[in-house]
Amino acid sequence: MRDIIRNLPRNYGTENEGTVIPNIFIKPQSPANAWTVPDYSGVQRAPTGTPAPTLGLAFNAIGNPTACGGCIPPDTNGDVSDQHYIQWVNSKWAVYDKSTGAVIQAPTAGNSFFAGFGGKCQTTNSGDPIALWDAQAKRWVMSQFVTSAPFAQCVAVSTTSDPLGTYYRYEFNWPNFGDYPHMGIWTEENHRQNAYLLTTHEFQTSPQAFLGAAMIAMERDKMLVGDPTAAMVRFPGFDAYGVQAIHLSGLKEAPGGTCPTFVHFDFSASNYRFWDMCLDWTTPANSTISAPNTVASSSFFPFFDSIPQLNAASADLDSFGSNTMYRATARAFSKDAPTRISLVINHVVQGSALNAGVKWLHFNLQPAVEPVGVTDRIFGDGYEGTPLPTVVPQTVMTKTLLDEGTYAIADGQNRWMGGIAIDANQNIGLGFSKSSATINPQIMYTARKATDAPGTMRDEQTCTAGIANGSQTDAAGRWGDYSSMSVDPVDQCTFYFTTEYYATSSARNFSTRVCTFKFPDCGTPDFLLVNESPKRVEVCSATAAGDPTWTVRAGVLNGFTGPVTLTEVGIPGGTSASFSANPIAAPGSSVVTLVNGASIAAGEYTFSVDGVSGPLTRSASMSLGVSTAAAGAPTLTSPANNATGIKILPTLSWAAVAGALDYTVQVASDAGFANIVASATVSTTSWKVSTALNQSTQYFWRVTPNNYCGTGTTSTVFAFTTGVIGQCPSGTTLTSLFSDNFQSGTNGWTTAGTGASNWGQVTAPANTGLSTTVWGIINNETTSDRGLISPTINIPGSAAEVYLTYETYHSFETDGPTGCWDNGTIDIKAGAGAFTYVENSRLFTDPYDGLVSAGEANAGALGWCHAPSPVPTSPRVSVVDLEGYAGQSVQLRFRAVTDSNTAAPSPNGFYIDNLKVETCQPTP
Repeated sequence: MRDIIRNLPRNYGTENEGTVIPNIFIKPQSPANAWTVPDYSGVQRAPTGTPAPTLGLAFNAIGNPTACGGCIPPDTNGDVSDQHYIQWVNSKWAVYDKSTGAVIQAPTAGNSFFAGFGGKCQTTNSGDPIALWDAQAKRWVMSQFVTSAPFAQCVAVSTTSDPLGTYYRYEFNWPNFGDYPHMGIWTEENHRQNAYLLTTHEFQTSPQAFLGAAMIAMERDKMLVGDPTAAMVRFPGFDAYGVQAIHLSGLKEAPGGTCPTFVHFDFSASNYRFWDMCLDWTTPANSTISAPNTVASSSFFPFFDSIPQLNAASADLDSFGSNTMYRATARAFSKDAPTRISLVINHVVQGSALNAGVKWLHFNLQPAVEPVGVTDRIFGDGYEGTPLPTVVPQTVMTKTLLDEGTYAIADGQNRWMGGIAIDANQNIGLGFSKSSATINPQIMYTARKATDAPGTMRDEQTCTAGIANGSQTDAAGRWGDYSSMSVDPVDQCTFYFTTEYYATSSARNFSTRVCTFKFPDCGTPDFLLVNESPKRVEVCSATAAGDPTWTVRAGVLNGFTGPVTLTEVGIPGGTSASFSANPIAAPGSSVVTLVNGASIAAGEYTFSVDGVSGPLTRSASMSLGVSTAAAGAPTLTSPANNATGIKILPTLSWAAVAGALDYTVQVASDAGFANIVASATVSTTSWKVSTALNQSTQYFWRVTPNNYCGTGTTSTVFAFTTGVIGQCPSGTTLTSLFSDNFQSGTNGWTTAGTGASNWGQVTAPANTGLSTTVWGIINNETTSDRGLISPTINIPGSAAEVYLTYETYHSFETDGPTGCWDNGTIDIKAGAGAFTYVENSRLFTDPYDGLVSAGEANAGALGWCHAPSPVPTSPRVSVVDLEGYAGQSVQLRFRAVTDSNTAAPSPNGFYIDNLKVETCQPTP
């Protein structure tokens, strides 16, 4: 490279100057969209009071105009070797002394690695680069894509550890444009699954269409010796936009025979999908890739909105909510360690309804059977040589979620574009960008020790104190598109994070920075107490064969040995703990028995076991659920048996039963329950039927209690008969409280909210089934949240039933057959309170037709977005149950929420007409 660099033309590799680097964004389509509202209670909203490690070495690296003239984004990434740090920013790379930050090689064109190689790898310099250090081979792996046909990925592998020495060069061709390529390295003790891994997002270029993600493996071991026959295996067409290859860092290989793996989240189910690619380099066509296996997590929504900046109102930044962020970093440990392979990943999610946070996860990847190491010496080369590795079968790993959290401190800031890695002591480092309308984008980092409270990161530190004083003003909004976090392969403890910032506001003159930090005690011998069996046990006293047990193990790090003394902490009263071994000789395990644990009172219990060795104290938590016997039959209370005139969305109630943990409620159209029309399992003693029942129809219902002893005794069966929508019960008369046909002005109706076109009184669009003047709003194509608010409506305390009726049309941008990107909903406010969402269970007719997708202000709620089919020729009538508002003054709000692009076909939007509120008043 030294000679190549010396002889490069002055402007070599600068064709990207002044451009926005290609990266095609799509809205991920979730086929089922069957997700629930996230539990924001699990989000870390407050600092812990313990700071992350102090900033170590920090230095500015490649920025514009040096990087690429005026291109954005920088695609900032880099890696650290035994001596150097290489950063590659878009079309330039540079080498730095990893200890001082001193420049060893000034920024140089990316395609310099391919000088003299020929083809587009030499003649183009398109970016989306990757710089990786192969710690096992002590080689540099450098790669970038080709963005015009013939499409390709260019890969250069250094022949030594010298980044300025010679390189073996490869060009792998694709039939389609492979956008946003990202790489990882996989090595295992048997070497048969070794590979350089790659993911691309394939697009048809004309007309543009996403063809799916491709998961690719390149034959690493041949590439390390420059063998021109190095093979490539490619599996295209996956619906996995934003997938990452797992990158194995550190000095230890994966267990023998373990297949490389790819990972991505599935926000439709709040889980994580893993694909195992088992390679056959002898016959590459025999390589296979698995169907995705999933690991569940707490519920989450990706953050799809843009990120605001200070003094850049029209230049919000990309959030990359669709992507698992680069790199998906793994580290292998010995079989006696707390984990066999630790994998850490991150992606941006909604940390609150309107702010972005970084979700991080820590998985354990464990082979089902630990492979044998080597064969007998007699079978080695020449009978006296080094033992040959045992040829073990291909092995896929079991994936277990160990810990997760969302770092989203409640300070109004957005955190995103993360990079994550794990050190030799299983401490995690996480870097990210932070920005809002009140600050310029900053480079931040946080970290956690393996012994910190689950789900938490320590208090963030800055890497740009006093220097990140600008925002990116270019309206393209491109930011990132990625960052990277690495760990020093020598001490295996020092984190290196690199990403972009702006020293002063400008359109495209970004800066980048490399930031390091380290836990001071990293590298010292240590141990963790690990639950070898499930940490939660559930027992039924009536059938338990013995007392509950757990197995704990002292997993060792960095050569820890010695005795570990176990002590129980916080066990339930009336119990005691016994240990099969105490102390245990680390690495070792012990079975913990909670004596009399199966005989204590029904309830939920948590306790822990502490392990002490010298100055070190480590803890493992356990939980126990106890039921003494199956629960008895509940007594049904409402509606009364054989009641008539019941609402088509009734609330069913029953008396609590001792020992019940939850109840299964069933509604059927027959007394034998052969045709169950609605059911649910709830923890309360009432349930509002969520599926509208037929009018004037008899139904039957029953309730069954459940606990750890299983299904209890089912209640007696009650019957009820539904009434007719809008028909008042006997002894009451229908009375009008409020009506407006919108033909005589606004009449006290008001509008509120932000963004784009507002509600207004307009002539009803054609093909909506409506006519004359209506209130309406179009499907905006910019981010907006607009409300139409009614005058105050006073509901008498004597009202037996209250109904809202209006004519309507609604059509917004959909997300598949069951989801909504843009949407309409209805809210209600009582007195001086806040507006609250009207649940689907109140909509007698015209129920919500889609689940609102992530990124919207009302994400996770049901809403209206699907156009009626066929085209309506008469108005759609919506009837809403306002039960529970008698004696209150209420206001209605019709709400329209949209994102920053795409509208439904015309006619679109939300329109209402001929609204009235009626009540059933006692007949005088």
